[in-house]
Amino acid sequence: MRFVILLVILALLVIGLFFGHSGDQQAAFLLTVISTSATLGGIAFALYGWYSSKEIPDLVEKRVQEHMNEMEKRMEKRLLAQQEAMQKVIAAYGMTGDPDRKIALLRQALEVDPSVYNGYVALGYVYWHEKGDLIAAEECFRKDLDYHPDNYQAACDLAALYAEQKEWTAALSWMKEAVRIRPESAKDFDNDPRFDALRANLREDYERVLGR
Repeated sequence: MRFVILLVILALLVIGLFFGHSGDQQAAFLLTVISTSATLGGIAFALYGWYSSKEIPDLVEKRVQEHMNEMEKRMEKRLLAQQEAMQKVIAAYGMTGDPDRKIALLRQALEVDPSVYNGYVALGYVYWHEKGDLIAAEECFRKDLDYHPDNYQAACDLAALYAEQKEWTAALSWMKEAVRIRPESAKDFDNDPRFDALRANLREDYERVLGR
């Protein structure tokens, strides 16, 4: 809009130069052209201001509404993905028999939503208790903590996994982390048979980690 106004003024000046008369008449004509151009320019700027006051708020509102609609669609898509992933995790918990089918279903859930709650924990249990793959189980528990740093259950499972392998230092370290995440979980270790051997071998360290 401003560019058009400037072009109009420039055109009027050029016309004045080409069609003006010589001497005083030319000077007078140029002054008239300049005065007229300034007046037209003022009118044009006034029109532009009116246009801006009417159109710009509508344009801003339109852009804001488009942005909100886009955000709503993304949130709806995200919610549907979370629901689908959770349904697959729940279905895997209820399955019996073939562990490979459970793994496949849980992998599908994690592809839909890698952050689905306890998805990696459930997968870790299958690898640990049904496949005997301790390395894969450890990777799953650690992966869960990447998505959910405050999931004390994953930390407890890592502690139990190391305790089973009699890697006491690592087990105690993850016990400490679990208690840090959830202090009230300290009493849960006393009733967890996975830590019987650790208590028997390192009772003092066990009590110290639990803050006793």
